Amino acid sequence: MNFQPLTPELLVAFEAIVGPAHLFTAQRAEAAATADAYADYGRDHTEDLHFAPDVVLRPANAEEISQIVRLCHQHHIPVTPRGAGTGLSGGALPIHHGVVLSTERLNKIIEIDERNLQATVEPGVINQVFQEAVQAKGLFYPPDPASKGSCFLGGNLSQSSGGPKAVKYGVTKDYVLNLQVVLPTGDIIWTGANVLKNATGYNLTQLMVGSEGTLGIITRVVFRLIPHPKQDIVLLVPFRDQTQAAAAVSEIFRAGIVPSGMEFMEREAIEWSARYLNIPLNLPPTSPLTYLLSWMAMSWSSCIKMLSWCMACWKSMTSAKSCSPTRPLKRRNCGKYGATWVMPFATTLYIRRKIPSCPVPNCRPY
Repeated sequence: MNFQPLTPELLVAFEAIVGPAHLFTAQRAEAAATADAYADYGRDHTEDLHFAPDVVLRPANAEEISQIVRLCHQHHIPVTPRGAGTGLSGGALPIHHGVVLSTERLNKIIEIDERNLQATVEPGVINQVFQEAVQAKGLFYPPDPASKGSCFLGGNLSQSSGGPKAVKYGVTKDYVLNLQVVLPTGDIIWTGANVLKNATGYNLTQLMVGSEGTLGIITRVVFRLIPHPKQDIVLLVPFRDQTQAAAAVSEIFRAGIVPSGMEFMEREAIEWSARYLNIPLNLPPTSPLTYLLSWMAMSWSSCIKMLSWCMACWKSMTSAKSCSPTRPLKRRNCGKYGATWVMPFATTLYIRRKIPSCPVPNCRPY
């Protein structure tokens, strides 16, 4: 497509839509000594790439976005929707320059419907802020990308982001019921319905998820939620080598246990993480080189069952000469992380709340 350059008349029209405080150009940014902030709109976290936009617009709602997109469609101006800019695949890079349309002002949690386990939000809400808001009401939104403390939900939808908990709970697309979208023509549509089962017509909702803004601009989202888990635990299981750790993953699933997430970690990664979080693991110099980090959400009774199974599995896969899986479970206090249950050289279990005593037989204080 042959794109056209911006004209002064279009800039005046854009300014009338969003207001002068929410329209930025390179000239205005330089005059206001905000050139660095303006330059950030031309990059994301994809390597060291930068494409300068001709203008940055920060609309406040779907109606303003509709007017902007309609003008750009009529005058063949390229538009690049932008969330928080934390992506790694170049989705927010304005490679054709033109308009960068930022959704940072669409940052409201409109409603959390506790009875129907749904929430309606705008795309500029930060993932972790949303998670904490629904958790305060006893609900749970599982998708948690690595950048959850800064990424926008709109960007998560555009990229169909996942996260470690995808093992058990799935990714972003699995929690979307309905989307309000501004199409390239400026029309505003809803793609689905606020129900769990919607078999009518084309599945436009899932078509939009993962489309990276190429089919339309998401301006409102209806998510489904689930009850928040009763327990949030982490198991750290050491293995002599990588082959044993990898084999354990298959055995865990074959046993009917579905963890929230699993990570394959070398000893150095564990030590650096513990040092950063100020957790006194104090691993012996001769400890195994490979660790399997698994976290899951379950009841406390299920947790003990899981721990017992892990010990049996671990004992069958490792050598008793280098470690002792039959030694009693021990307890250590890890400050803000609550009680920490430590099976010396076997299994470390972090429980993110205070527990007065260990329900495992033969447990004694560390």
